[in-house]
Amino acid sequence: MLLEISEIVKPIVFDRNVQMVVLYRIDGIPLLTEIKERNMRMLNVLFHLENQIKSMLYYIFNRNIDEVSFKFKDTVIRMYPISRTLVLAIMASDEFSLYKLEADIESVCDRIRELVRYERKDDLHAL
Repeated sequence: MLLEISEIVKPIVFDRNVQMVVLYRIDGIPLLTEIKERNMRMLNVLFHLENQIKSMLYYIFNRNIDEVSFKFKDTVIRMYPISRTLVLAIMASDEFSLYKLEADIESVCDRIRELVRYERKDDLHAL
């Protein structure tokens, strides 16, 4: 399933202003990480996000928030809920085309939701 999700997020990953795309589990563990530049700054951001994911997911799910955003200097990190246990985080420069990227993100989130829902139904039928 991660290979399929990796293909689904490609439109976002290939955007020139996107620096990182990560699919997190609710406990903060990254399931899929696509990083354009592997450097110490990216590792620090990943570490920070892993530490913050539980509280951010609390706000997303319990306060019925569609997304959470952070801004660090010239970088924006947005987190979008996929399911009750998954969240998609995207790190981009703040100069990116918001309209185009938002449409791509919405499409990607919907496709991942469908894939997760489909996989879960298959698991239930196997029982």
